Amino acid sequence: MDRNISVDQSLQPGYREMKQMLEYLGICYWLVDLELTILDINETFLELTGGKRERLVGRDVLSLVRPGERAIIENAVEEVFKTNSAFQFELYVFGKDKKIKIPMMFHLMMNRDVMNRPVSCNVVISDISTQKNLEEKERQLSYVRRKLRQQSMKTEMIGTGKAMESVAYTILRCAEVDTPVLITGETGVGKEVAARMIHIQSNRGANPFVAVNCGALPRDLMESELFGHVKGAFTGASEYRPGLFREAEGGTLFLDEIGDIEKPLQVKLLRALQEGEIRPVGDDKTYKVNLRVICATNQELLELSESGKFRQDLYYRISVVTIHIPPLRERPEDIIKLAEHFISKHPRHKRFTAISADARKSLSQYHWPGNIRELQNAVEHAMVMSREKRLDIDSLPAQICAETLVHGSRGKRVKGSHQKVSADKKRVMEALDAYPGSQEAAARALGISRVTLWRRKKRYGL
Repeated sequence: MDRNISVDQSLQPGYREMKQMLEYLGICYWLVDLELTILDINETFLELTGGKRERLVGRDVLSLVRPGERAIIENAVEEVFKTNSAFQFELYVFGKDKKIKIPMMFHLMMNRDVMNRPVSCNVVISDISTQKNLEEKERQLSYVRRKLRQQSMKTEMIGTGKAMESVAYTILRCAEVDTPVLITGETGVGKEVAARMIHIQSNRGANPFVAVNCGALPRDLMESELFGHVKGAFTGASEYRPGLFREAEGGTLFLDEIGDIEKPLQVKLLRALQEGEIRPVGDDKTYKVNLRVICATNQELLELSESGKFRQDLYYRISVVTIHIPPLRERPEDIIKLAEHFISKHPRHKRFTAISADARKSLSQYHWPGNIRELQNAVEHAMVMSREKRLDIDSLPAQICAETLVHGSRGKRVKGSHQKVSADKKRVMEALDAYPGSQEAAARALGISRVTLWRRKKRYGL
């Protein structure tokens, strides 16, 4: 291709009219030849930049930009040559005072002669300052909104470590889009809480949040529970039911323990997610649904899919983003904060002033196999059982106190720990034998309160 062909563009039909129109619209314009020499320039550009026509016309465009920007222009021109279509790129241009950079969008279009040979380029230049300012304000607003949402989440998603900060950040990002999310973690870590937070923080937050534990659904009724059924579809189907998918219309359907769904139903679930439509059991019609589906599991779904027990295509469909919530034993810094949070939410919270040092130690040392759910139950148990103004160790469930005696400060078994438990039980038995019929005297001999004695009796089965 001969790139040295040139022509006086001002002689081309319609050129003056085009230039006048761009002036009227306040749009900047250059005319450049195939060697990127400026042939013409309009008044709008000169007024915006304070440039002089005599200094710009005849200049090489590449001499007006920084070295790093030259490749952008050269690539744009090559692209216009190859595709014979318009091409655009963004550069900054100095304004009149030479201190303020103006963001500009450059649009390149090839001019051809009657022989269809390229002769020059029109360069239409738009000031995109307003657009850039709006984008920056939107970024700032999004940042502020995200911070506010993050603060509001702390009432439910408590965590100070890096792992939980990452969980909170991912939840907020997932709330901004309808991307499929898979939440993983052990039973009781708060997977449903995380799913609910995604829903509340999203633009679906005002619509239904429907949660279902797939492992708790009868296998023969799971399809009808999810997709609904018509009257008479099977024995016991005495009336029409819309199903959970349509109950969650406009909102979010949370499928917990998704790994418990059998493979035949996995196929139908995959189709519902891909097509956005469902077919109720016994119906010959399909129905469009508009909802977000968030899944959760305490199993290794990837391993199940690799072994053929869970469909790989369904796994990849539901796990575009995966959020893993660590178990409570890996977040010891959050245990007391969570305990205090559960106390504050309890109806009897006003009569409790604090958690005792011994209780804090026991709570922190316990390994929490049931995770946050077990911690919440333990706090509620202690608040019901305690007669003190503070939550004390003796009001905690027996297994937590026993582990404190059996294990050292870092959860490692201590030599002779079983003997400590036995020795304490023996002391209680001896005191009760020494003061038959008078638990107050037995408690005084042990140096504890009657309530504490009662709890130890219950703990040791006396």
